[in-house]
Amino acid sequence: MPKTLNIAVIGAGTMAQAVHLPVLRRRWDRFAVTALVDHSERRRRESAEVWGIAEEKRYATVGELVEAIRSRRITVDAALLSTDGLHVDDLLQLLRRGVPVLVEPPLGYSAAEIAKIADFERMTGRNLVMMAYPQQYDDSVGRIAEQIAVKDVRMIEHRVLMPASQPLFGGAHVTTSAYDLPAEQRSERRNALQEAVVAGSGESATQRDRDLYVKGLLTGVAHQLSVIESVYGPLTELTAVRHWPKGVIPGSIELLGELEGGAHVHLVWHYLPFAPEYSETLQILSARKRLDLELFAPSHGDRRSTLHLREKKSGVVTEVATVAGLGSAESMWEAFHAFVEKGEAPISGPASAQQQVTLLRKVLAAVVEADGRDIDAVVEKEESEADAPVAAEEGTGIEVVAPAAAVAEPAEPVKAAEPAGSAETVETAETVEPAEAAEPAETDEPAAPAEPVVLPSESAPLAGEPTEVLPDLSGEAEPSTRTDGIVDAWSVEGAQSEGESVAGDPVGGDVPAPSSSDDPAHPHESTGPIRSSWPPAAAGSAEDSADAAEPSTGEGSAPDSGR
Repeated sequence: MPKTLNIAVIGAGTMAQAVHLPVLRRRWDRFAVTALVDHSERRRRESAEVWGIAEEKRYATVGELVEAIRSRRITVDAALLSTDGLHVDDLLQLLRRGVPVLVEPPLGYSAAEIAKIADFERMTGRNLVMMAYPQQYDDSVGRIAEQIAVKDVRMIEHRVLMPASQPLFGGAHVTTSAYDLPAEQRSERRNALQEAVVAGSGESATQRDRDLYVKGLLTGVAHQLSVIESVYGPLTELTAVRHWPKGVIPGSIELLGELEGGAHVHLVWHYLPFAPEYSETLQILSARKRLDLELFAPSHGDRRSTLHLREKKSGVVTEVATVAGLGSAESMWEAFHAFVEKGEAPISGPASAQQQVTLLRKVLAAVVEADGRDIDAVVEKEESEADAPVAAEEGTGIEVVAPAAAVAEPAEPVKAAEPAGSAETVETAETVEPAEAAEPAETDEPAAPAEPVVLPSESAPLAGEPTEVLPDLSGEAEPSTRTDGIVDAWSVEGAQSEGESVAGDPVGGDVPAPSSSDDPAHPHESTGPIRSSWPPAAAGSAEDSADAAEPSTGEGSAPDSGR
């Protein structure tokens, strides 16, 4: 009979309460929660009462937990790390005690930060870290490669629609969050996170760039990349990048890339705060087959994914639908049990997280480059002429490798909206630029100091789930002087697209006011079809060759490229 693992839950936030703790309670035959760690005394008390954790097994810091393990006051076989802020220091304390850890992404904000964990694993010669991407372990995702081999893949299309927190966590009964830490300790945590995000995004990145990096890329697109990687491996080439609407963070993000075998991958991630529900679909095309997969958010508990396979054999089209046996979160914890007990390698660990953050940094650089700036530029102490606001110009679509010149952006960051009420289930506000232009700054004045970076979620949730924000103590931010928005970046050959302006002033400082032509729930996707030259000269797959003489039936046509 499988051993029951003693689990220490570190971070009693939204993801722990909505995703992990329900599974641990349901699977009492495999797991027992023996310790709870959280920096908030109130949240630690309320969460422990709900989940039945004795007072003597509650700790304020990972250091206290490790000391209890060292003195054998408590037995811990493995840990869940789902805290807000930084993971590396807490994680290293656990790894030095030989405790396997399931870590909510992001593992870190830069390749150098994650390298500390990867190097420690290599030094010990043992896998100790498993990334918490539930959909990687979904039964339906695991069957994809059995149906369509990577050599036969023509196109992969992955789309995610992310709403605000209510549709995701409304039924989870998450306890009220409490930031009852002293102001000095909160400031230290904020500053430490700011330094990590600046190191990952670049010193010349604006606050808007950093918010996009954390809220859109590391907690949104990263999930989509992890699902593709679990089936066919990581993206090896980034072809094109686009972010829209202008001036809205995190907004919508679109990527076009290639796998190692040359198969094309199209990823689209939308944050639509007023959307009624979470939606995630994956479509894979080959010459004879089409796979359609509908995935559900891990916070939706027992909802099972459904895989539809349409195939053409001897001129006859057949369709088969299969439903996963377990929810994605429960499947992930089953895999973590095997990881701890049998030493089975995880799908994603520190090495893959390091590759992923490197790729997402390139995506951010491409978006910034399309906006007429260099994210790796040397930061000067005094404002130069290039930093002064300029009039908006009509932009052109660009390729990632050689983007066209666009509009320069001032170095002054835009302060993100502060959380209201419960920071655990707060709706992540989209940052919108004011429509009115400000007077250009004098070139001989010192540049305004950078705003503190916004903290990510209590844990980094799947597919960019709404992020948690610590209360900001830095005071009011200076008004933005930018008169334009972020310029869309996409590979369009020989075509120009006129720049869009943000509709109206911000409503309540959060999201753009809806109008007849610009509904916040329906951001503009494109002004025309995507045109990208893909290499057609590669030798066809076995399926392609076998199907070459067959007349077209319309099933193998290219998927919608996002308009």
